[in-house]
Amino acid sequence: MRTIKWFTAASIAVLAIASYREWYWVWGLLFVYWASISARSGQAFVVETIERSGNPALFWLIVTMWGGFGVWYVWADLSWRFAWAAI
Repeated sequence: MRTIKWFTAASIAVLAIASYREWYWVWGLLFVYWASISARSGQAFVVETIERSGNPALFWLIVTMWGGFGVWYVWADLSWRFAWAAI
């Protein structure tokens, strides 16, 4: 019997709503989450699984890229929203 992955299903719904509402900071948080999970587990997945022990340079490039994209998405999306609210 299959179990429903409620957290994943809810995340997909939240991402769909965030995309519709143009809240890209939510995607940024997801990228930061992926980077932190990968850094802790030692595995990253882009089109194939990359192990930290087998390909450390590529692994850290992926994790750094995800973290950087995440911070950039959050900053870029929220900075103009707060700037606009201050006017």
